[in-house]
Amino acid sequence: MKGFAVRFNYISIMLAAAVMASGCMVQDTRPQPKINATVARAEIPEVQLLDIGIRVLDPGIPKDIENNAVELEKRRLYPEVRKAEARFLANSLRDALAGSGQWGAARVVPDTVQFVDVLVSGAIVESNGARLKLDITVHDSSGRQWLSKRYAAEADIASYHDAAATRARDPFANMYATIANDILAAREKLSVPERTALRQITELQFAQDLLPERFSGYLQKDKKGIVSAQRLPASDDAMLLRIRKIRERDGALVDTVSDQYASFSEQVAESYNGWRRDSYTEVLAEEKLKSQARTRTVLGAAAVLGAILVPGGCGSGSYVCQRTESMARTAAAVGGVAAVLSGFKKNAEAKNHTATLKELAASLDGEVKSQVVDVEGHQLKLTGSAEQQYVEWRKTLHDIYREEIGASASSAPAPVPPALSP
Repeated sequence: MKGFAVRFNYISIMLAAAVMASGCMVQDTRPQPKINATVARAEIPEVQLLDIGIRVLDPGIPKDIENNAVELEKRRLYPEVRKAEARFLANSLRDALAGSGQWGAARVVPDTVQFVDVLVSGAIVESNGARLKLDITVHDSSGRQWLSKRYAAEADIASYHDAAATRARDPFANMYATIANDILAAREKLSVPERTALRQITELQFAQDLLPERFSGYLQKDKKGIVSAQRLPASDDAMLLRIRKIRERDGALVDTVSDQYASFSEQVAESYNGWRRDSYTEVLAEEKLKSQARTRTVLGAAAVLGAILVPGGCGSGSYVCQRTESMARTAAAVGGVAAVLSGFKKNAEAKNHTATLKELAASLDGEVKSQVVDVEGHQLKLTGSAEQQYVEWRKTLHDIYREEIGASASSAPAPVPPALSP
């Protein structure tokens, strides 16, 4: 019996090792301390107030699998949901920046919008309701990079208490506030003259794009690709004053586009937040079941192998010992098989949760519709073609104002602008 006890203890050790090897259980997230974007304590002078544009995020769907439904499902990637998120998350970041009072105009803009003092771009790395990862890059109009960083956060479980809690505070509000504060910290490294110069550079870039023959020579790019203003037009330059009026009209269009992104976010908010709450629950349940499945499968396999491979410890004349050992082997084998089957069942349940996630995504997609806005006779469709619509608008601006201004610009030679004082 002593030999049998040794073998039985050996099996127990194997089972304990299997438990540790099977992986840790998923831990629930606790409510998080709130982080808020730093609010301006005083009014910022107009000459230093930088406009900031947030481009619609890259949905983060790899090109090599964008048409592979099986691989997309395996990675929990739902293209239509990601496209909606790309707009929703960009608007959420805009809200954090605008609410801080640290910026001029804060807008969500298509990729084709170029002439903004500060531009924020990014891509969704992971988003499933439980976790969010974003790659964020920020440049100013001079071409200088302010930051390039990956942000990762767990959902604040307090926001998933009910629908009202989600409406009151986004589960990833802390991330938006952190990004806003990092951008602000980068801006604070610029001197007052540098901020003023950025506004001048942006204005000249816009003017040069419309009338390059009239506004060439004002900007210069160094070897590192950083743009600076070498000369400035006279403050009462008639052509510059006309360009400023054109820019105001262009800004009004960009405002309309940004408002449409905001309207889109409001329309899908209830469905999207519901999807995120359900997705959060499903993700945790799925990961917990997979962990349990691994545990049960490994334990079962270990028990079966232990029952078969562990050598006997009874002598040939010990009938009671042999019978007890045989019963233990049988029990271990039966229990091991049952544990394996239980693991398979848990995996099947996990697949059901994945299917539920897919259905939720399809439900959300059904409520995400294209947005169309009419601006001065030009329709902008706020889907993937919004950028093309803005390109068409810019082309129309060129046609209208080159015809209107070009004649007067070509009839008189451009004045030589004075050099900036060092």
